Amino acid sequence: MRGTNLPDPCGARVLVAGQEQICMVASDYLCDAPDSTGQRKTCDAAVCEAHAHEIGRNRHLCPACHLKRRDADQQRGLFTSLV
Repeated sequence: MRGTNLPDPCGARVLVAGQEQICMVASDYLCDAPDSTGQRKTCDAAVCEAHAHEIGRNRHLCPACHLKRRDADQQRGLFTSLV
C-alpha cells in the first residue's frame, strides 16, 4: 500500500531449530546506545519489544549494544549468573 510508513523489522539474530536467523518482527524501538562509528549520535538499530533491553525511561539497547555495555562493566567478573 502506497504511503504507509511501517516500522523497520527487528534485526536481532535468533536461533530457530539450531539455525541463526533474523527476527524480522516489526520494531518498537531504536537502539539508544552511542554510535561507535561516529556517523550518528546513536546506534539506531531497529529492535522489537522482545529483544529490546530497557536501560531507562524510553531508552533501549539492541542485543549487540547490550552485550558491549555488559562486557564493559568492570564489576561483572565479581558475580556469576545463574540463568
